[in-house]
Amino acid sequence: MEVRSVTFKLPMAFNTEIPQDPADLRAYLSHELELAELYRRIADAESDPVKAAGYARLAQEELEHAHEWAEQLGADPDSIRRGGMGLKLRIVWWASRLIGSERAVLLPLLMRGEERVVAAYAAHPSLRELKNEARAHAEELARLGGPGAFDGIRTAIGRSASSSGSLRAAVLGINDGLVSNVSLVMGVAGGTSDSDIVLLAGIAGLFAGAFSMAAGEWVSMRSQREMFEHLIRFEGRLIDNHPRLAAEQIAEIYESKGIEKEQAEAIARRLMSDRVTALDTLSKEKLGVDPAELGSPWGAAWSSFLAFTVGAIFPVVPFIFAGGTTAVLVAAAAASVALLIVGGAMAAFTGNSVARGGIRMFVVGMVAAAVTFGIGSAVGVALD
Repeated sequence: MEVRSVTFKLPMAFNTEIPQDPADLRAYLSHELELAELYRRIADAESDPVKAAGYARLAQEELEHAHEWAEQLGADPDSIRRGGMGLKLRIVWWASRLIGSERAVLLPLLMRGEERVVAAYAAHPSLRELKNEARAHAEELARLGGPGAFDGIRTAIGRSASSSGSLRAAVLGINDGLVSNVSLVMGVAGGTSDSDIVLLAGIAGLFAGAFSMAAGEWVSMRSQREMFEHLIRFEGRLIDNHPRLAAEQIAEIYESKGIEKEQAEAIARRLMSDRVTALDTLSKEKLGVDPAELGSPWGAAWSSFLAFTVGAIFPVVPFIFAGGTTAVLVAAAAASVALLIVGGAMAAFTGNSVARGGIRMFVVGMVAAAVTFGIGSAVGVALD
């Protein structure tokens, strides 16, 4: 029997009272097969044997539901086999594998879909008795996810949203501005004695790099913020639609900190009495995010732009006031001092040796400048 391809939706529970529209039944069958394949893949990728068994059980249940839909269509249930996944779900699946946490991306999507099904059942007179089944699916997904479901995504992002990313952007910007523009200026200076050309290349590199860094940082911070906002909304829906599960997860969080179970449950009940407090707790303790400090994309962009400009301007300024070998030597000296200062400052900020950090930064920058100067000289000679 051929099952038509449909846009990914979350599972619809089966019941003989549902109108027997063959097109709808085929769609439901396709949905169940897609979900069975999804849960099977999650089960195969899950390292926790308990969670793996849970997802495998969900996969089996979805396949059994598909058999029921096949009977409604008058087909042989034994002819139904595991299917593939639609394009949208396949993209989400591979994206989640890429960032290292299937549950962190898929769990909110799956639970939101289940909750929409619950609402649809409640609004449809002939389907109201089925909402409990969909609600049970959502609760099972929440249990399988648990408080640790988002650990992988926090590790993949690798930075705290509460720091806003501006300091990080500034440090990276100064580093990149110094190393990239001194390399560019020295490379061009090695290939031509025309100081105007070197100055033009340095200024172009400064603004091109600054705008590129700012744009990249804006996109990065914006994506991070949207991801955290999505996950926080998921926690809010968990509190609204499954308060008992939310309380259980809060209690588990405090139990993991060494608090006795009864006391942890009492704390969870008190926190759940105020939705804002409960959401704040789940966001901070489960996601590692402060909802009030998700970071500013524009702040990070401007910080990156200005920092890159500050770093990149050191090798450019000498060519504004001088030319020839004098400008090259002054630019190299200015860049060297800047590399030592920035490297030392970074080391001090991280608690490492200031001298070692400064020297390391100086060596890296000067090696890059020397290599590009040599390449520029060779290309200049070849062009002559």
